[in-house]
Amino acid sequence: MIDPQNVRPEIYQFRLGNFKITNILDGYFHREDMHPFTATNASASEIEAVANKHFLPYPKLEHNFVPTLIETPDALIAFDPGFGKRAPGPTAGFFNQLLKKTGYSPDEVTHVIISHGHPDHIANLTTDGELTFKHAEIIISRAEYEFWSGNSAIPDFRGPTRQMFQEIVVPLAERCRFVEPDAPIVEGLTALNAFGHSAGHMAFHVESEGKELMILSDTIAHYAISLANLEWKFSMDDDPEMAVKTRKRLVDQAASLKAPIIAFHMPFPSVGYIEKTNADFKWVPSSYQMNI
Repeated sequence: MIDPQNVRPEIYQFRLGNFKITNILDGYFHREDMHPFTATNASASEIEAVANKHFLPYPKLEHNFVPTLIETPDALIAFDPGFGKRAPGPTAGFFNQLLKKTGYSPDEVTHVIISHGHPDHIANLTTDGELTFKHAEIIISRAEYEFWSGNSAIPDFRGPTRQMFQEIVVPLAERCRFVEPDAPIVEGLTALNAFGHSAGHMAFHVESEGKELMILSDTIAHYAISLANLEWKFSMDDDPEMAVKTRKRLVDQAASLKAPIIAFHMPFPSVGYIEKTNADFKWVPSSYQMNI
């Protein structure tokens, strides 16, 4: 009998100047609701047309979860380290075991950066009630922490998100550094305002020895649909109107920069470029340019 599980790449590493970047496939979900999941204000036929253009099997999709590690001369930084043992299904939650294959250990992580407080980004902060990254400072935007730790109105489907945040992140407040957009985090790493997907959602600009990279976090949710029409609203955006404005700004910035992009939900290894075309924008996956 043919094994239903396929072997696939799970770790990808490359150099950016004096930094070492590692992307890890925490996992994936297979879904059958490309519409309306990827765009609530588009028609099913519009989404199907984009899928067909990209040779994708509408309405099926694969939604990847890809945390990033950056090793600098002075730090080891984990961005959004996935679900951990709280993964809601058997195809996700592999960050910790794959981390060992990279040669790093959780105890070596000096900083954990939380781009925003959704479950696939915060759930692995603790494991069985203990800190997963025992020596790490936790960095999160002040706006994001205040939003989820407080009582502000939230979308109807986000009740479990607030509960998880208050159970996991709030007790760790003393370990947190709360930052504002444009704040330097460590040398070569700057927070960017990406508000909309969540109240204090952050993206990041990375630079080492003149080489640049942007980490867009959840600014784009699907490599084909999200860039086909920047007005389309992702179903998981907490403030869809603000998310559209942010997406336009950051996608245009990324295209103008012509530097590599990492985004949490892009197909693994989740490294590519954003190209501006006559009609829209296009995701261009990296090939071998990061290896030479």
